[in-house]
Amino acid sequence: MEEFGALVLGAVGLLNRIVVTGILITAFALIIYIGLYNRRSRIARAFAALLACVIAAFLMELLGQLAGAPMIFTWQRLQWVGIALIPAASLDLSDTLLRATGDISPTRRAGVWLGYLGGWLVIGLVQFTGLIAEPGVSVTHLPHLTPGPLFFPFAALYFACAAWATFNVVEARRRSLTSTSKRRMTYFALAFAAPMASMFPYLLPTGWPDVFPVIIPWLAILIANMGVGAAMTLMGYTVAFFGASAPDRVIKRRLVKYLIRGPLLAALVIAAIVISSRIERWLGVPGTLIGLMAAAAIVLLTQLFIVTLQPTLDRFIAGEDSAEVARLQTFSERLMTTSDLNQYLENILAALCDLLRARTAFVTMRDRPGDESSGAGPVVVTIGNVDPADIPTTPEALRKVASTAAGAAATSLDGVLVRPDPEEPAPPIIEGGFAQWNGYWLIPLRSRDNVDDVLGVIGLVARASAPELTREERAGMTVLVQQAARALDDAIKQKRAFEALTRIIPEAEDMQRRLSATRNPAAPTLADFEMTPKGYDDFTQLVRDALSQLWGGPKLSNSPLVNLKIVADAMAQNNGNATKALRSVLEDAIERLRPGGQRSLTGTEWLLYNILELKFVQGQKVRDVARKLVMSESDLYRKQRAAFEEVARVVMEMEREAHASAGTVTAEPAPVATPEAPPEQSQ
Repeated sequence: MEEFGALVLGAVGLLNRIVVTGILITAFALIIYIGLYNRRSRIARAFAALLACVIAAFLMELLGQLAGAPMIFTWQRLQWVGIALIPAASLDLSDTLLRATGDISPTRRAGVWLGYLGGWLVIGLVQFTGLIAEPGVSVTHLPHLTPGPLFFPFAALYFACAAWATFNVVEARRRSLTSTSKRRMTYFALAFAAPMASMFPYLLPTGWPDVFPVIIPWLAILIANMGVGAAMTLMGYTVAFFGASAPDRVIKRRLVKYLIRGPLLAALVIAAIVISSRIERWLGVPGTLIGLMAAAAIVLLTQLFIVTLQPTLDRFIAGEDSAEVARLQTFSERLMTTSDLNQYLENILAALCDLLRARTAFVTMRDRPGDESSGAGPVVVTIGNVDPADIPTTPEALRKVASTAAGAAATSLDGVLVRPDPEEPAPPIIEGGFAQWNGYWLIPLRSRDNVDDVLGVIGLVARASAPELTREERAGMTVLVQQAARALDDAIKQKRAFEALTRIIPEAEDMQRRLSATRNPAAPTLADFEMTPKGYDDFTQLVRDALSQLWGGPKLSNSPLVNLKIVADAMAQNNGNATKALRSVLEDAIERLRPGGQRSLTGTEWLLYNILELKFVQGQKVRDVARKLVMSESDLYRKQRAAFEEVARVVMEMEREAHASAGTVTAEPAPVATPEAPPEQSQ
């Protein structure tokens, strides 16, 4: 019976060590997660401080369990770093939650600072004196310190701070008004007291009577530690939404995958290694080998678990939006990149060459369909040794191929297909259903929606002067040509979708930042919807609208900005025309952003000015501006938003200067409210 009891006690102790290791891994992983995604949130930073206290206490507890008799009390003293500071950290977190609801208390904040100061004082007393705790009982299974004369005052303050912090969290939940914030604060309130309640050193004043089985406190410790792990995870789930600029669905999915691939996987691997060392004597096999094999199996099975259940997990997280999420995932998985397109076209060309016994072939595609004046280069895929000079790549050449009759192969031409070099015309020859040109058989690739729209051209090196194809060859060629045309058609549509997304992404990012500002425990206030000082955001939008039609349009002529004093002052130099005066004010504001020295198109300090001057003053196209500034169009859109804000700031400064010179004071930009009937202005 005693052997069985010792076996059970050893198993509980081993399981407890595994649980403590899992707590340490989870706490550290949550701190990393906060640093990656929530570092701007004061609530998240306060939660990270509480997690640091948990790590300090449980790490020293684990090292104390593993240490021998001479060092065990040293580790137990160091454990007080977490025990002494967690009351202040809990008060800090609860105060931060209440401050987020608008309940600001200087007394409560002073209590937080006094709590941290008292915590460090307690740490010093424990490490260098015996006033609070000192080396004490060294029993086989439950070694613990003994209380000093100041332990009971400390215990009273400890539980008083715990009660105060818990009351603050409950109050923050009561002040929550939206259903989402109330639900999350309920989770947080249920889990909040667990770390403080479990970390208090209960054995110091009481010990454990020998008449009771020692398995009882170990079971209580195990259950308490498991509760701490669950409570930390639940609080981490709630805190993950504060300060994160992403939709709730994305945050949930990201956090769940992070916890599975991070702390859960690490805890399982460590558990496998620890358990394998214990069963070594049972199997007669080295424990290291068993542990490594078990760890590898756990890693692989975890990845299989994630891949297999990820679609179900995503639908569960999305809830009512599961259908939309499924469409988004399908869209991203079905998209064809440039490399995918090139590889697919290469396979088609290889099949055509094998079918028709041609030596070389090529496919050319318009890079910007529907915008032949853009000057963008085409997409060309080749098989074999193809001379680039022989490929019809110009828009004019593609139009000549497009002028052939609709069908898989060309039957007639309305004009002459020219080489890229206009001085060496090479008229095609219509023979056997193909357009023969410069040694190639040319086949136009047409859109499924509009047969008059040519997407590109397939060229094959002629195997003979007259193409004589069998029925099987013509049938196979028709299938391959249709597949190539469909691929080009899909690529063009996807390109247009990408261009639309490029324009949408900056606005979506801005919306996500605004969304993150409204994630507080209470009802969102007006300030939560303002990324800038009052009136500034609307003013920036007015400036943006006016700049978008700087050279004419209702957004300029009917803009409320015409009510600015600086515009009224500028009308004298613009023949009384308010629209021209507003244009001159905006141009002046842009010029004020011009850095000193010689202009540079690549200098960082010139970036905002170059965007404004090239795109709005000169009216150049986005792609041309991006090319000149050596940046992508998506990056240009993001920087353009900052340029609008800078122009708005300069205009506001100019307006304040105008009022100051006139002896008047204005706290807000005047044109935020649009006049009911703006006067018509002539250009």
